Amino acid sequence: MRLFGVSLGEGNVKVGDVFTFSLPSRKTCPGASSWCWDYCYAYRYERCRPGCQDAYERNLSLSRDTGKFIRTLVGVLPRIMPCFRIHVGGDFYSVDYVHAWQRICSAFPQVKFWAYTRSWAAPELRTALEGLRSLENMQLMASTDPAMPLPPSGWRVGFVDADPRAQGMLCGEQTEQQESCLACGYCFQRSEGDVIFRVH
Repeated sequence: MRLFGVSLGEGNVKVGDVFTFSLPSRKTCPGASSWCWDYCYAYRYERCRPGCQDAYERNLSLSRDTGKFIRTLVGVLPRIMPCFRIHVGGDFYSVDYVHAWQRICSAFPQVKFWAYTRSWAAPELRTALEGLRSLENMQLMASTDPAMPLPPSGWRVGFVDADPRAQGMLCGEQTEQQESCLACGYCFQRSEGDVIFRVH
């Protein structure tokens, strides 16, 4: 769905009936490891769907104008929605961009936002990300993989099952115990629990 220059996903089989926002993978992923580059499902998806790649590029262009980005998202997102997934593809790429999402999430205190990020591994972004994840309505999980160190203490972690350090609950949608992320709710509810994803 494209509204006022921003392209929003309207959900899919995995996440359920949930709005999503994405950016181009790789070029917006400062914390990505070599393992992530080899196995990134979002990058494969974008290469197969040029229209999707174009939409993500438009989102990136919009996001670089921080004020316009905040005004646009706050203006187009519905006030009543259960949750919102940040970054099916892409990641937090700059301090200004992280701060923009902090402003957007704060404008919708009744909505549960969630995201997975490897940008915790980029030292210049860590403080901003700590601020974002401190919001009551934001669940920000630190993604990691076998080529990365463990995230800082206190972060919820999204592991891949190829990582021998993996611990936590297996993704309910991937194990077919839950219909979708929306039906499960584990990742966007406030808890201390980690999650394990199958490589896909």
